[in-house]
Amino acid sequence: MLEKTAASLEPCGFHRVVPGATQSFRTTRQLRNTFWQHAATDIELTAAWQALMHGTFDLNMGSTSEENRSSSLSASAFLLDFLYPSGAVTLMRRISMVIPVSGRRDNLRYGQRFAKIGPRPYTSSVPRQRVNRPETKLGNRQEGYEAGEGTSVNGVDATDLNDTEATEMGRTPDMAHMAVNGTVQEADVETPETLAEPDVPLDETEYSSANGHTEALDKLLESDSDDPEDADRVWYHYRALDAPSQTFYLEKVLDFLSKSGRLSDSWKISELFHKVPLPQWTNSIFVEGVTAEINLQNDSRAVEVFIKGLQHSSIDVPYLIDALDLILASALRSDNPKKLKGIWEHYSEMATRFDFGGITSQLKHVSSVPGLVQKALEFQIHGRQELQELEDTGLGQEVLDTLQRILVRRALLSCADNQIIPLLNVTKDPLAFEEFLRSVSSRRMEEVGKEVYRIYRKLAKSIPSHAVLHEMFRAYTRLGTPISTKYAGLELLWGDWHRFHTTPSRRAFQRYLAFYASQGDTQRVYDLWTRFIELYRADPSSPILKSDDTFAHLLHVHAVRGELEETQRIFNDISLRFGIKPNTYYWNILLNAHAKAGDYDGAISTFEKLMETGKPDRYSYGTMMQMAGSRGDLGFTIELYRQGLSKGVRPDDAILSSLIDAYCQNDYMKEAQDVCLRAVRKGIVVTRMWNKLLGYHALRRDLATINKVLELMAENNVPYNQFTYKQLLLGLALCRQSQHALNLLSVALKDNIFEVVPDHFHIVMGALLINGEPGPVQRIYKMMQDYGFARSSTTLFRVTQALGQWKNLAPKQRARLTATEWLGRTLRSFNRIYGLDSPKKLSRLSPPTPNLGRSGELLGQSTEKSQFSTMVYMLTEMKNFFEARQLVDLYRFIFQGPENSDGVLPIIMLNSVMLADFQENKYDRVCEIWDVLFENAKKEARSADFVEELPHTSKISPKYRYVLSAGVGVMQKLLFNKGDAAGLQSLVEEVRSAGFELDSKNWNYYVQALVQLREYKAAFITCENILMPNWTGWFVVRNRENVQSKLPLDLRRKGTSPRHLRPVATTLYHLARGYMELDRLGPWSAEAARTSQEIEKECVQVIRAIKSMIRVHSKLEYEILGEEDYADFDSAELEYDQDYQDGRGDEGEAMG
Repeated sequence: MLEKTAASLEPCGFHRVVPGATQSFRTTRQLRNTFWQHAATDIELTAAWQALMHGTFDLNMGSTSEENRSSSLSASAFLLDFLYPSGAVTLMRRISMVIPVSGRRDNLRYGQRFAKIGPRPYTSSVPRQRVNRPETKLGNRQEGYEAGEGTSVNGVDATDLNDTEATEMGRTPDMAHMAVNGTVQEADVETPETLAEPDVPLDETEYSSANGHTEALDKLLESDSDDPEDADRVWYHYRALDAPSQTFYLEKVLDFLSKSGRLSDSWKISELFHKVPLPQWTNSIFVEGVTAEINLQNDSRAVEVFIKGLQHSSIDVPYLIDALDLILASALRSDNPKKLKGIWEHYSEMATRFDFGGITSQLKHVSSVPGLVQKALEFQIHGRQELQELEDTGLGQEVLDTLQRILVRRALLSCADNQIIPLLNVTKDPLAFEEFLRSVSSRRMEEVGKEVYRIYRKLAKSIPSHAVLHEMFRAYTRLGTPISTKYAGLELLWGDWHRFHTTPSRRAFQRYLAFYASQGDTQRVYDLWTRFIELYRADPSSPILKSDDTFAHLLHVHAVRGELEETQRIFNDISLRFGIKPNTYYWNILLNAHAKAGDYDGAISTFEKLMETGKPDRYSYGTMMQMAGSRGDLGFTIELYRQGLSKGVRPDDAILSSLIDAYCQNDYMKEAQDVCLRAVRKGIVVTRMWNKLLGYHALRRDLATINKVLELMAENNVPYNQFTYKQLLLGLALCRQSQHALNLLSVALKDNIFEVVPDHFHIVMGALLINGEPGPVQRIYKMMQDYGFARSSTTLFRVTQALGQWKNLAPKQRARLTATEWLGRTLRSFNRIYGLDSPKKLSRLSPPTPNLGRSGELLGQSTEKSQFSTMVYMLTEMKNFFEARQLVDLYRFIFQGPENSDGVLPIIMLNSVMLADFQENKYDRVCEIWDVLFENAKKEARSADFVEELPHTSKISPKYRYVLSAGVGVMQKLLFNKGDAAGLQSLVEEVRSAGFELDSKNWNYYVQALVQLREYKAAFITCENILMPNWTGWFVVRNRENVQSKLPLDLRRKGTSPRHLRPVATTLYHLARGYMELDRLGPWSAEAARTSQEIEKECVQVIRAIKSMIRVHSKLEYEILGEEDYADFDSAELEYDQDYQDGRGDEGEAMG
């Protein structure tokens, strides 16, 4: 314990002089009586400190008398003697070279300066191999003193160096072997030969010859080990060599010790370095020497070495810069301006070897100096003055300006955002602006970079380089700002290309073309492309028409717009008109065009052609797999995945994400989670995959599993991002936890928990509107305005939707306006989004190219389709059919062309048109629209997994199985009004045989309609087989039976999903009414009695539900059952199912 305490008193490794064993094991000691009676003085560490800080202090102790030096450590000897009798003697002899002058072991005096000892573990345990070992004489003590005469080498006092070497070679032997079983054995310690024996480490005793040390040293040097103990062994073996051998190994040992990285080795490196003559200096030796002096805090000596390196032509400039970096960083860390002056007064000599403007970026140690930003900001006032006030200062303004520019450029790497512009304004150095602007994107400082660039371009002598203009292009495109702001910034940069460089570079043209193509801006793409071809067509170094991406931008702009025919035309022209064989890049764009247009069959056909004529890459497989996976075609997705593996395509996060889509669309949630976990084990830690999994759980309203997935992400070190929180907000909002979602957004904005973007607000708004909660939408919109979020079309449309749901507002808020006024507000809000409020703007709209039979129009998704379809649906619900049809015509004109008046509309819009025609009793028109809808849906939703010879394969992709639910609902109402029970049953059979499915609302309505149309048996069997498996019983019955009256929260949330099939109370009321009618008709009709018996036999759950009803006197009971039936039924008044409050719209709907 005392050994460790003593060693911790100084930072340079006092453990070097503490004895120990090479083996770590515990031994018991019997302390002497002096342990309880000691009165030792403080430990004296002065000599040890000075020796360990070799090169920092003057080690010449000749002025101190031998008697005085002896007295200072004699107390220390007694201090450790009472604990370790023999070990203490050994320790003090190592420290002070004590020679006993009498028979008493505690009578010690200084004999000579102590030697440097290799590090030993902190233990005084005695190794077994040294116990009772016979004494041996290992060397002649005269070797330690023969090197005392010497001359100076490279300006270093050779007397000091040789004296140090002499003490190394004259170390005393380890006396630990004299302690056995707690006793001290007498030894002949008085002989000078014994005292002069070099101390051999306990695990190195076999190296008693020069050859042994040489072999061991060669082996260690070849190992290139970074073990600190190996560095000590190298030093030990090196010091055991003779002078010629040391000279031979000097550079190798110096290099080996430098790699250890230990500060405690710096004195050794310094000692070796100064033995190397100047003509033999190499780049590495030079840097190692400077580094050692800096570590030893010998800044002045480091400067001397550096100046010699400047004058030595064999030292290359990069290594001079490394040395300057170390010295300048050390001077800046010090508060003493003399150190900074000591290096900078040699400015003229340095300027002859290198250019300061070009080497500043290589000064890495300077950039890590603490407080560098403040030093750079204050240098103009205080730093210059302090340097100029020093004596013998000859630093001119140019010299100080150069230093200040270096400080500013290095400080820019570690400064805060609000310090960047003040730093740049200090020097207004164009190189500083260039250096910062080139790193804007990598440092994610696009906003600040935008402001800095505006300052830079206005400087008198500024000429933004190509690299800066390219970097600012990247910064503007990454800004989370409206597209108008991005366009303005890019136009500014395009003007600067012409202002500063006359002609934009080829790379600039390519980047601008790619950006405008990604926005679907055909006008700008064609204008730029034409000029690009004119400028670089005659370039002999790289023929523009033969370039791999010359036509890519033309293909891309039409692919983004979903203009599949135009994309295909250009693709064909590449080979037919220009004679260029389309490469994989062109094929991928064409494949993406089919994906954007929703042309699944076309995409599969294109991919098959690519397999035949080209070589599909990772992007090809990724595009195709994403399209298949998003539709839920699991078999086809897995087949593509296996094909890619066989072709050497390495899976990435996009490919694995498509597998997650496919599994989740088929409700294989556990398998999707396994994909994420296996990816993590293979080193693919991508948040995007986990976010997909979270999104599917959110749509299933499964908050418990969302929480488990978030925990898994944390356990596997998968970072959260803004999209992770987006899925969490979606889950909260869909589960009617809107208040929690709003609180999460508020806390994130205040405490900066995560980066809040407009999409977070939009997702919460959309979920609230799905749940029929328009009130909080207005509050969220106000919150966005308060925090400075820009208004976008999506934001305004959410507000428009909230206005359209004015009936769901609180009574006080709803009463502010009439129904007509609410409708007017809704329409005006929507018209402002698309600029339709101005006749001039409307007249300027140019219709698109006619596109009859456009593939993917029915099921394709886009912002415009979604917003127009939703608006038409809202107007239809408000029974404003005239405005709804006008909006449909406007959509056709803008997005399909005036000639396509009878083309296929998006499915939500078609459903709304059907509903409007139904409510106006235009039944023939409804049937016509249904036929178009059904046929196109079968075509576009067909699954790639379907094989006619295999009936079990799915005909329809899982994503679109429920796509006809709304249309089926309109047709069910039409057929019920006609009283066509057979047509109703035929409709359901036809839809299901095509591979589509009905949702819970469809099935409940179907059962209710069949009962009222007197198709009792079909109604009961359908309910028994389809709906009753998920029925959870009556609330009142569970309450009376003393069981849990409230269902689990997760089950109630799942019950709100339209795909969770269960009977609502309205359905069971109608079945009860039908059952009572059959019961009344039974005595008079054999068919009714037989039907009743069959129902009781086959529909056990339905009958049990009917017989267990308990009346609750609700209005719905009277509407369906009628008051006259209560006397004939024991439990005549039925309960309203309270388990699923979210289904009240379905449950409260009466037929007829």
